[in-house]
Amino acid sequence: MLGAGLYILELHDWNEWGWKAGLLSFCALVWVAFGIGARIPLLHLCGWLAFFLVYAWLLSNNTVDPEWYEIQLYWLPLSFVFGWSSWFVQRWTKSSASILFIAGAAAWFMPELYTAMFRGGAAELQVELIIKIIAGGILLFSLRKQWIAWVA
Repeated sequence: MLGAGLYILELHDWNEWGWKAGLLSFCALVWVAFGIGARIPLLHLCGWLAFFLVYAWLLSNNTVDPEWYEIQLYWLPLSFVFGWSSWFVQRWTKSSASILFIAGAAAWFMPELYTAMFRGGAAELQVELIIKIIAGGILLFSLRKQWIAWVA
C-alpha cells in the first residue's frame, strides 16, 4: 500500500513532503485499524510508529532549531498519553494494551532519536539518553505492580 502510494505520487509529480506525510498518515491509520481488527499486533505497532514518523516529520518542517527542552516537551506528553491509554484499554483487550505500552515506551525515547536525526550534538545526546534510561527504569520499577498486570 505504501509502495504503490509512493509510486502514484511520483507518477503525478506530487513530490512535496505534505503529500508524502498525508499518504503515510493514511497508511498508518489503516495499519492501526486493521491491526486491531485482525488481531495482528505487529501491524498495529507499525501503524503507531508510522504516526510517530509523521509527527517527527511535521516537527522538523515546522520548527526552527528547537531547544532540547522543547524537543522533550514535544514528545514526553505523547508518551504519557500512550501509557495512560494502555492502562485504559487493558480492560477490553490485552494485546492492544501491550502495543500501546510499547508505543509509549518508544515515544519516551523519541526526543533523543529526533535529536540524533535532525539536530546532531552527540555529547548532549548521550547524557540525555543515560538520564532518560535511568528515569525510565526508576519509573517502571516503582510502578511495576500497576503496569505488569495489564501488560503481562
